[in-house]
Amino acid sequence: MGKFNFKLQAVLNLKKQIENNMKNELGKAVQELERQKRILMEIERERDEYITEINRQSTSGVAVGRLKEYGLYISLLNKKADNQKNNIKIAQESVDKYRERLIIAMQERKMMEKFKEKKFEEYYKEQQKLEQKLIDEIASFNYEINE
Repeated sequence: MGKFNFKLQAVLNLKKQIENNMKNELGKAVQELERQKRILMEIERERDEYITEINRQSTSGVAVGRLKEYGLYISLLNKKADNQKNNIKIAQESVDKYRERLIIAMQERKMMEKFKEKKFEEYYKEQQKLEQKLIDEIASFNYEINE
């Protein structure tokens, strides 16, 4: 039996490479999303600490100017948190985009692999037919010699 040669192997290899690239890009996008989430958590943690500090100081008596500074800084942190939530939204959209691309790449690769399997089955059946024909010819030849 001769060796099976899939004529579109280069295309299948390319599909696999594209899929691997999409997996890498998705991984990077997920890491970036997690990084953006950590930044937001840090901003919110800092804001909560300042709110706790303001509450603690306001019960023990603090200067109005100091309370105003705290209030302005907390307001700034709220704005930073809002901006960071927008960054998270953008990072999530990037993750979603790469996830969709990966799904498409996987589907294309699977389609190509199924096509390769089909071609191999056709090749295998053809080889079996040729083999059977050869066996029949040998049997016929042996029969002719024995007569």
